[in-house]
Amino acid sequence: MKFFRSSLLPLLVAALTASLTAQPKTAPVVKAIEPARVAYVSSSQFLDETTGIKELVRVAKALELEFSATQSELSLLNEKLRTLAGEINHLRADPVANAKALEEKQTTGLRLQQEMQTKQQQAQAAFQQRQQETQGPVTAQIGKELRAFAKERDISMLFDASKLGDALLDAKLELDVSPDFIAYYNAKHP
Repeated sequence: MKFFRSSLLPLLVAALTASLTAQPKTAPVVKAIEPARVAYVSSSQFLDETTGIKELVRVAKALELEFSATQSELSLLNEKLRTLAGEINHLRADPVANAKALEEKQTTGLRLQQEMQTKQQQAQAAFQQRQQETQGPVTAQIGKELRAFAKERDISMLFDASKLGDALLDAKLELDVSPDFIAYYNAKHP
């Protein structure tokens, strides 16, 4: 009986090994990747006054005009502050300077500086809100048209080179479809 067990064990191992090796091995499934057509645009060209997207340029100019008074006011405040700083430096340079006059100028300068910072923050917030209101719809339309443009030309990937910065190491000029897209967009949205 011992002989039977000892001779049965190698046969059992051989049978199991043979059945395991006889099973077909499944190869990993490799998905085929189709060749892709890649191109890029440079959205910084969209705002060029002569060759850019006319609708976007018009909105940007209107926005600039709308905030020109605020910009002038901030420039005037900045000039007043610069003049006041010159007066303070002049009073400090005079050895017989009037301490009271110097203190008044410094107080006025601090008040002017705080007023300017407050107005700059308010102007920035107002500008950003108005920019979103006016340029937001145009930007959304540009995004839709970019997708349609890419689809019509069977472009698989479309990059914005302006936003890639240092990430874009090199690209052929032939892949830049910015002028084509701008012409496409301007023809649809005069």
